[in-house]
Amino acid sequence: MRKEKHYVYKYTSMKNRHIYAYDKGKKIVRLVFCLLLFILAMFLIYFGFKNLVNLVYNSEKMIIKKIEVVGTKNITKAEIKELLPFRVGDNLLRVNLSEAEYEIKKLKPELKSVIINRGWQKIKVRFYERTPEAFIMSSGKLFGVDSDNKSFPLRGFMNTMKIPKLFYKSNSERRELLNFIKRFKPICGDYLSSVSEIRFNNAKDLVFVMRDDTLVFWGKEERPECLPCKFKKFQSVYLDALSRHKRLEYIDMTLYDFGRAVVKPIVLK
Repeated sequence: MRKEKHYVYKYTSMKNRHIYAYDKGKKIVRLVFCLLLFILAMFLIYFGFKNLVNLVYNSEKMIIKKIEVVGTKNITKAEIKELLPFRVGDNLLRVNLSEAEYEIKKLKPELKSVIINRGWQKIKVRFYERTPEAFIMSSGKLFGVDSDNKSFPLRGFMNTMKIPKLFYKSNSERRELLNFIKRFKPICGDYLSSVSEIRFNNAKDLVFVMRDDTLVFWGKEERPECLPCKFKKFQSVYLDALSRHKRLEYIDMTLYDFGRAVVKPIVLK
């Protein structure tokens, strides 16, 4: 009985091995067949997609028929269209919008931002020009500088704007002067148009030159919360002095914290 049991056990084990090997072979064949089908499908999809893309690119409906330029004030639309790397008649889908935006901003620093969008058979180009907060001198020429401390050539009406000219010895001084204008402008309003120059003196005090040639020794930059009161006091002193004298040499506000303001008129002989 022991020998028979041993014989049956060996027979069953060999049979299972043959069945296992057969099933494994079928799975490998099926896997290879599926892989070939997948490759064939990808091949057909690729060439079908490529033909579809070529068909779309060559379609008359994908041609640029109109280029719309909006947002220009000092730069002409014709000038902008000359800078665009595409023209009417080009394929709408072949245009690289990001590259076009970058190149235009690089060539035109007076543009704050450039946004180009596709439409149906047209491209819309929208510009936002920089607005100068002050004038600066660079290489003997007058430039504008905006609140982002970006300088750019003046165009159109910018040359006639009544904004102060900044004089500085370093980039940090220029940044400080612009920061002062940002804080001062909301408080003084149109009064800033009466200032022709702003600079620091050797003691790092702010100095204004008014358009009537009056010097204003403003003093150190104060805390933002103190600025409205100081400006109100200065305006009162300035108007009162002008009512008494035809011309002023200077107004000294450096002693404002001690409750004093010094006025020196020009005595006409």
